[in-house]
Amino acid sequence: MAKSTENEKGDTKELDLTALKKALAKEEAELKRTKRLKQLEQERKLNEQEKAASAPIDREDDSLLLFNTSTHSDKTTQAAVESPEGKPRTPEELREARRRYWKEKQKQEQLEKTPYHHYPILFYTGFWLRLFAYSIDLLVIGSLNRLIVHPVFTSARLPVYTEAFSAFSLSKLFVFLLYFILMTKLTNGQTIGKMIFGLRVVCFKEEKLSWQTVLIREGFGRYILKSMSILYLVVLFTERKQQVADLLSDTSVVSENLLQAKQWGQSSSSHPSLTSFSS
Repeated sequence: MAKSTENEKGDTKELDLTALKKALAKEEAELKRTKRLKQLEQERKLNEQEKAASAPIDREDDSLLLFNTSTHSDKTTQAAVESPEGKPRTPEELREARRRYWKEKQKQEQLEKTPYHHYPILFYTGFWLRLFAYSIDLLVIGSLNRLIVHPVFTSARLPVYTEAFSAFSLSKLFVFLLYFILMTKLTNGQTIGKMIFGLRVVCFKEEKLSWQTVLIREGFGRYILKSMSILYLVVLFTERKQQVADLLSDTSVVSENLLQAKQWGQSSSSHPSLTSFSS
């Protein structure tokens, strides 16, 4: 009897351990399933935010946009949770996929805010060419001052003081700012110095420069740069070669020669006869 009782107790312990292992395995599987569902829910919310940010322009395209968004959502969710081989992604892979997603989203938002004049980095003009063009402009402004400001003060017998806020200095400052404002607006982004070196100011928010953009860049921004010339060096450290006035007005300076070469290359590629003739 004692032996049978001990055998029954041993069987009971084995059954208890087996049941415990099954319960633990079931609980672990449930935790994994809950974690994956949370990841899917997060990806779904991100896709809904992206959909809300890019609202449809035409109501007629609502159904098509909804279909594309849902398809993109399904693909994004599947790509976020599964690897190309169909296996679940590791946490590191999920973090990398999420980082790429946010990077692309930020790039898309930047394009929506500044939809014009996006060129390769090579097309934006660097410090030295802009310095040479600016030097030419200073020579032109100096000539205008000798032709306009000096004769006016001489004929009116007004004192010629060189202090910062004297009438003579303010008159020269007025000619300086007026030159850049009128030339940049009337030529859509060029001064005499920029014309000589084949440069042009472009705005990322508008196809042609508006008066508001020109006044901010060539009025307020140019006055700051004239007061603190060292700020011109900011152009060396920005991606699209922007100085302080450019950053204030969302503008930059591009090379017209490179733009024309790009346009010619596009036109020649669209017309094979031109390519064969040039070869």
